[in-house]
Amino acid sequence: MMSTSLSRVITVLLALFAIVIIVPLIALATYNHPSPTDDYCFANTALHFGFWEAQQLYYDGWTGRYFHNFIVHTNPIVIGWFGGYKVYPVILLALLVGGCYALASQWLSRFFDTTVKLAVGLGIFVGFITTLNSIPEYMYWYTGLASYGLSSTLFLFLLAVFLAHQRKGFGLQPGFLLAESLLITAIIGSSEMTMVLVLSVLGLITLGDLIQRRRLSATILILLAVGAVSCYFLMKAPGNSVRLGGNPEGRNVPFTLIASLWYAATYVPRQLLLTPWLPLALLYLPVAWQLVGSRQRLSDLPPYLRLHPLLGIAHGALTVLALISLHFYGVGIPPIPRLINLVNLAFWLSLLYNLTLLVVAFRHRFQPDSLQPYFRSLMMALTVWAIITASTGKVVRTVYGDWLSGRAAQYDREMKARYEELAKSTNPNMLMTPLATYPVSLFMDDIHTDPKHLWNRCWAEYFHKKTVTLTGKPNLPTP
Repeated sequence: MMSTSLSRVITVLLALFAIVIIVPLIALATYNHPSPTDDYCFANTALHFGFWEAQQLYYDGWTGRYFHNFIVHTNPIVIGWFGGYKVYPVILLALLVGGCYALASQWLSRFFDTTVKLAVGLGIFVGFITTLNSIPEYMYWYTGLASYGLSSTLFLFLLAVFLAHQRKGFGLQPGFLLAESLLITAIIGSSEMTMVLVLSVLGLITLGDLIQRRRLSATILILLAVGAVSCYFLMKAPGNSVRLGGNPEGRNVPFTLIASLWYAATYVPRQLLLTPWLPLALLYLPVAWQLVGSRQRLSDLPPYLRLHPLLGIAHGALTVLALISLHFYGVGIPPIPRLINLVNLAFWLSLLYNLTLLVVAFRHRFQPDSLQPYFRSLMMALTVWAIITASTGKVVRTVYGDWLSGRAAQYDREMKARYEELAKSTNPNMLMTPLATYPVSLFMDDIHTDPKHLWNRCWAEYFHKKTVTLTGKPNLPTP
């Protein structure tokens, strides 16, 4: 249906728009700094107790996220490398783009050329990056980057490896099994949210195997065992009880279910109507048609495309609902912005997958030739619609606003002035004035007026001061 010239035009437009998004994100990274929120606390723990003991302390006293604990205790300020905060967001961005392309390339496999694969990969990237609910918590806050940002990119690569393995028969190939096992272990060990993502995919693979073969292959049993062991070490940590205890609504199942359904009832229409997902999904439909339309029999399709679309939709809905419910169940409140970032990723990927299943189900009942006279105009209109919707979203406005207004540069200058003042002063009790500007795309939280606050104590300890206190309440940005 889609000609080579049309696919090239769409790919170029999506690539140009992706560059429009990437440029300010890289520019903002050059102004990034460690956040008082957790970054200094993790660094202090590693400096005082050593790399390995620091992880054990957090595992026993706060969280079972063993891979996240491993990454945050390699915090670049442990070795005094403040410049690392400007480098790591760029690395994450490169991994995200690479993960999106790897997934698209394996999904479309040998049936499409590089142009179409690139277009789909760019569509996945644009659809996700422009709907981030919190930019700093995904890219610039090292503690969040180490948990949610990194694990989400690893999840994209895991899906790509699964697809490549499926094409080879999903047998006991050591290379694939090792890559999948390492990725599963790292992703589950990053957070409970990414644990649900991995279990969701493993559950879908298992369900498909049971339906189509009436048994489980040795490969699936091995991967399920790896997932089970990873979940055990995540959930059994003594620190989880400390972190999650004390909330009156935590672990209240009826409350969690009702609150999650109510939240989802508003979340789903917002995402479909106010983001570029709908036009991007419609733009993907001709690709899905070409992907499955040439296969005459259901048995010609790969196993993951033979599922009934109702099963796929139910799987996607339950995955999104489970992700939404985690925060209600754990601490009794709606998911916070950094968690919504992962809910968005799950919803977006599930939407594309389920559209493909619907095309499989209805491919013999619809003749697309009737649309041929209008096809080029329709595809261009959808591309423009997607770009306009993404351009007017919060992410693009925020990153360009902070960059071009000079807020990010001013924040960078003021933070460097703070470091210089802390280094030169011999006063053990430091008073710091609030910053003149707090760019929402970069900033999480500042130190407080109470010198006993955790952020203040971590700052003071890192800079070898007795106390560090903010002289007034900061005018923090509104996300």
